[in-house]
Amino acid sequence: MKQSILKYICLIILAICYSNSAKAQDEDLQQKKERKARSSFKISAGVNVNGLNIDTTDDPISSDATIGYNLGVSYKRGRFFYYEIGARLNSRPYDFSNSFNSSDTFSFKTTGIDIPLSLGLNLTSFADRLVGVRVFVSGVPSFTTSKNIETALDSEDEIEDFIFYGQLGVGVDIAFFFVELGFNYGFNDMVNTIGSNPSQGYLNLGFRF
Repeated sequence: MKQSILKYICLIILAICYSNSAKAQDEDLQQKKERKARSSFKISAGVNVNGLNIDTTDDPISSDATIGYNLGVSYKRGRFFYYEIGARLNSRPYDFSNSFNSSDTFSFKTTGIDIPLSLGLNLTSFADRLVGVRVFVSGVPSFTTSKNIETALDSEDEIEDFIFYGQLGVGVDIAFFFVELGFNYGFNDMVNTIGSNPSQGYLNLGFRF
């Protein structure tokens, strides 16, 4: 009789231990899934359309839309609300023309490293790993790394080495693939001798993992 009771007690203890172990494994697996759902690394490439908002009060020069490119990496964390930090190589060409003489044109090109710091809202966080629609706002410090100018400017010193951009955008995530469309506006002048706030629209394609 005593042996039977001891066997029952041992079986109960083993069952409890197994149940606790299985529960702990399920919780650990769930936590891993949650961590994976909340964090991702992203790589992207895209095209951008650039222009300068030139103060034309005393000057007939206008800025034409030009196409450049960008390459970026970033880290995103969060579900419904999220933050994202990244680095982006951004090539920005600019073309100009004289409003009174269309043959009077010049251009310059800058390449910079952008550091987008974003806060976003994932509108479909319940299906984050499958499909998602996001909106985000960013502050983007940009450091100019190279300048290529024509004789229209006296020197490279006329082009600013630092621009701070504000950014608005929307993103669509489909499994490991994403598309982002956004607009950047520079809060200081690109050319320090005239009013010339830069603006940029962009379309990026990339992968997240």
